Amino acid sequence: MIRGVLFDMDGVMIDSERQSDEGWAYSAKVQGEEMPIWLMNGFKGAPRPDCVKMFDEHFKGRLEYNETRRIRTDFVHRLREKEGIPVKPGLKELLDYLKSAGIPCAVATSTEKSSAEKTLHSIGAWDYLSAVVYGDEVEHGKPHPDIFLKAAERIHVNPRDCIVVEDSIHGIRAGHAAGARVIHVPDTIKIKDDVRALTWHVVDTLAEIPALIEAENS
Repeated sequence: MIRGVLFDMDGVMIDSERQSDEGWAYSAKVQGEEMPIWLMNGFKGAPRPDCVKMFDEHFKGRLEYNETRRIRTDFVHRLREKEGIPVKPGLKELLDYLKSAGIPCAVATSTEKSSAEKTLHSIGAWDYLSAVVYGDEVEHGKPHPDIFLKAAERIHVNPRDCIVVEDSIHGIRAGHAAGARVIHVPDTIKIKDDVRALTWHVVDTLAEIPALIEAENS
């Protein structure tokens, strides 16, 4: 039985990774450097200490992480003022389905609390959620399972009875390690077969998930 759903936010509920990638690339460029795609992909779903480590190992002191992230964040805020926050196709339908089916859901995000709360309110998702867990609330970030275990605990559902909806490799590994069934919604990262093997299903959009839950629970 599927008794709970645990969402990642960036790249799953909102189409934020493209904006983030543009921001990282811009920030590096205005400081005279280039930000490689593989490094930006490595940031996705990872806790900040891991991001800092990857950043410093690559730039070797030529750029400073916090300043580069500040420039990137300012760029993304300006972009969102212009474009808004793009919502992933099928999100509203999935949230409405979960509400009508009485299946609690939570968000487990590495994004800091103030930014994540603003986003969840802005896209109209907040009132559907039974819980939100932020990256700084757990000792170990993704790919460790801590954030999903805490999210399952907060909605009072065994992780093995939960679906984790993720786009990133770190998130897929974390959901699998938590014992949940992982649904991968591809965004900017293509997963390889070893990561795909950790998933329950791969879907094109969130709109496909209600049918999977219905089939499993029937």
